[in-house]
Amino acid sequence: MKQILYYKSKLFFWIYLIVAIFSSSPGLGKKNEKRSLSVAYFSQDIPALTSLFPAFDPDSYAVITQIFDSLVHFDLDGQPRPALATSWRRLSNTKWEFTLRKNVVFHNGEAFDGQSVKFTFDYILDPKNNAGNNWIFSTIDRVELDKTDPYKVYVYTKEPDGMFLNRFNIFSSICPPQYIKQHGIEYFHKHPVGTGPYVFKEWVPKKEIQLAGNEHYWQQGVPAISKLSFKIMDKDKWVDAINAGSVDFIPNLSGRFTGKVAAGNKIIKRLILSGYWVLLRNKGPLEDLKVRKALNFAVNKDDLVRYADYGNAKALASLGKEGEFGQDTTLKPYSHDLDKAKGLFKEAKVTNLRLKVLISDIAEPVGRIIVTNLRELGIEIEDEVVSRSEWANRIVGYKIQNKKAADYDLAINLVDNPIYHLGFHAGLFLASPSPWSLTDDSEFDRLYGEAMRELDPGKHERKMKNLDRYIHEQALMIFATQRIITAAVNKGLSIDTFGLNGHLNYNILSKAHWSD
Repeated sequence: MKQILYYKSKLFFWIYLIVAIFSSSPGLGKKNEKRSLSVAYFSQDIPALTSLFPAFDPDSYAVITQIFDSLVHFDLDGQPRPALATSWRRLSNTKWEFTLRKNVVFHNGEAFDGQSVKFTFDYILDPKNNAGNNWIFSTIDRVELDKTDPYKVYVYTKEPDGMFLNRFNIFSSICPPQYIKQHGIEYFHKHPVGTGPYVFKEWVPKKEIQLAGNEHYWQQGVPAISKLSFKIMDKDKWVDAINAGSVDFIPNLSGRFTGKVAAGNKIIKRLILSGYWVLLRNKGPLEDLKVRKALNFAVNKDDLVRYADYGNAKALASLGKEGEFGQDTTLKPYSHDLDKAKGLFKEAKVTNLRLKVLISDIAEPVGRIIVTNLRELGIEIEDEVVSRSEWANRIVGYKIQNKKAADYDLAINLVDNPIYHLGFHAGLFLASPSPWSLTDDSEFDRLYGEAMRELDPGKHERKMKNLDRYIHEQALMIFATQRIITAAVNKGLSIDTFGLNGHLNYNILSKAHWSD
């Protein structure tokens, strides 16, 4: 018997030794070694790593949502799923109850509970803090704790809010109160701590943002990646980087670069709730509806689809996008009619019109075509192309800090819809209090508020569609195209689809894994 046990023990020893050698040898056990993921998403340093920072840049949330969890996560098709809140219910027209997840800790070991939620929203709602996401939660009046249960909170709104739950996707990034009280808010902005699937490690300016997998994450098996890196590089270098293997994933690949991605890498596409948006100041000559309509008739949307995104787009009639809650599907895009545009200019008695235009680099192909079209109408254009981060600084940051819109007539960018609801872009781009908006239209503000206060789902949707029609008929923007996103993925990476909202957030990178 002893001899049998001896040989068994020897056998187990040699099996263990062989497995250890194979799993650690170069070129062997590759499946376990390939645990890092590099993403090419930024061409310049982003404004913020936390949602409490006094700037609102949706692109920054690609990183923020890896470090922080929201109360609610939405899946890739826009359905709400439990996150830091395991359940929720509306108790009245202005009161919601959230039951929180237990046994969750922040990356510094601090416990998550109702105090964390209250602290976060108290900070956001305090106007002195200028939190970038303040306007998103502007309908919230206060958050109260349950007197007996530390894992239950109550959220009170100032008025009924038909988009209430959607607001919590990504933007309700919950922050650690004790950590911030100990180190201060400025330190927190540079050294963020959340409960998310990835832990912040280092930000190397103009090079990369480095994260590491959270080994104590509350969701089992997430993340599968141990190192996540957001590369900061000129967008024209992205394709060379993925072909060379220094980048694994390009979420926002221009359609014109698809053919340059090396064979073997995957190309994934999806029509998403993302569009090229031309924000418009409705002051001076642009206060005249005829002038705004003329700008829309001057833009050749067929060229935008064909030459800017190589067919990976479709023309927009208004703010509403296909697949988005609140879109009026009966609206038709403005046709390309230069003669009609010139006729409207003549009726409006507009001559020598000059426009100052700011274009985000990721929207440059669309922006260039639009500028060319407007010049054909006889408009003098002063245009400038800057990085997305710089665009956010000049438009959004400027308004937050100066309480007035920046000095641009048009501002062009590519922006997705993280919360799947027309009200998000309507409020973001056009509501006068929004840090993005160049527009000040009292009738829009009235219709928007009326639609957003409606809680009955059917009536709420009808009012949102009426709002979409008003935006179209009043030409409150120059309407361009809805994007079919094109992403390049390393052949061994398990990313096979993109979220309907078009936003690079929690669901994609937290669940990505290597299959080779």
